[in-house]
Amino acid sequence: METLDLYLHDRRIGAVHRDGRTKHRVSIEWDPAYQGNAPTLTESFGVIPGRAPDTELASNFLGGYTPEGNQRTALAAKRDVDIDDLYGILSEFGGSIAGAVTLRDSDEAVNYHPAYDELAERTVASRLQQAIDEHDLGARDDSRSMLSGFQPKLLVARFDDAWLEPHGRAHSTHILKPQLQSRPEVIFNEFYSHELARHAGLSRFQSAMRTADTMNYLAIERFDRHVVGSSVLLHHQEDLAQALGLDWRNSDAKFQDHRLPSRKGRPSARLIGELLGSIPGGGRVAEDWLRQLVYHVAIGNNDAHAKNVALLHLTTGTQLTEIYDAVPNLFQDGRIDWNLAFSVGGIFDHRKLSLEALIVEALSWGVLPRQRTPTIINETFAAIESAVREVAPPDLASKRMPERIEWNVSRLRSGAEISRPKK
Repeated sequence: METLDLYLHDRRIGAVHRDGRTKHRVSIEWDPAYQGNAPTLTESFGVIPGRAPDTELASNFLGGYTPEGNQRTALAAKRDVDIDDLYGILSEFGGSIAGAVTLRDSDEAVNYHPAYDELAERTVASRLQQAIDEHDLGARDDSRSMLSGFQPKLLVARFDDAWLEPHGRAHSTHILKPQLQSRPEVIFNEFYSHELARHAGLSRFQSAMRTADTMNYLAIERFDRHVVGSSVLLHHQEDLAQALGLDWRNSDAKFQDHRLPSRKGRPSARLIGELLGSIPGGGRVAEDWLRQLVYHVAIGNNDAHAKNVALLHLTTGTQLTEIYDAVPNLFQDGRIDWNLAFSVGGIFDHRKLSLEALIVEALSWGVLPRQRTPTIINETFAAIESAVREVAPPDLASKRMPERIEWNVSRLRSGAEISRPKK
């Protein structure tokens, strides 16, 4: 039987087996010593010693760590694996993924030590171009790393102010996103959002605009990684698509269906809020989700889907991760879809959102106190307004973003619908 060892941090917690009937599924067999103690592995299923979890839930959890779209297609093709062969993908690329789960070969050397090579500037540029052209994360032939998402990116580590390329299952510490000719402003817009979120207290990870040869790129510190000396420590995370048990093969499953908002197997802001409320200490976690939701609405991010919201599972408990991949997408001329990833108070159209819709949405979760909810929303408005006043957008970002975000917040504060400012 084909088997991979399943680790959480550096503890073996079980084995992953190929499903004998369908290639898009795997099964998990728990290690007898693993009792499911902290940190939590996933919110999608519980750990019952001696009893394997539901195969579909286990597959959607582990499959949720795989790339999407062209990235998965390209990586699978490089290793001659079918795009829906979950065991095959985990075997090839499950050595370093998001969070602290790793899939290891059972015959891995006991004295395994991660290997890295320093990257020259021209090599960074070459790898970034490879990630654009081949949709393969700029990966080398021996790489066992992957990360979810559609956008071209390169996974690297940073030690002693140098970029290093991980080999095998060595862990990355940073994500590099190259500038795309088709959307040259996007990485600058994302960096501006990073700066706003940091100023508003919604994120802490560092990021910077950099250049390799003539290639502009956005360097992003991974918040699920922590460097101590020459070692990379992992923080366990899962996104809300995994936590909700959504189909890992369907790239649309991370969005609420605006035609059938209650469609089974699709997420919503309400489902996320309800799930967060069920976690010990969930009131605070749900409050953080409301702050993030307000931020997405304020900046015009229509891509805040279930894979762009995540949980951090620590030994001390579970919390929401910092806000990430929050891009002001409604500033991209010719690519505007006014429907958000999730409805807010039953409304998908960003132009029709109001303070009332935000309050109705938050109260529908059944977690937050009625009197506290408007305060949370207004505190977030104030933090965003302060950030917009203090943070200047990059020169190459979309024009008039600060003015538009100020418009959005002022309209929401007044109780009116956001609508759209006249040109």
